[in-house]
Amino acid sequence: MESTGDQAVDQAVVRLTEVTELTLREQLAVFDAVHTALQDRLADAEG
Repeated sequence: MESTGDQAVDQAVVRLTEVTELTLREQLAVFDAVHTALQDRLADAEG
């Protein structure tokens, strides 16, 4: 995977690559966690 230059975003992207091996319920939990992490990172970037 190519780095985005932002560690928090990179970690979120890595989590998304792992969802195919999870149940649907687990996938939804990962999607929700990634969405929250990216929103938090965006809020931090905006100040």
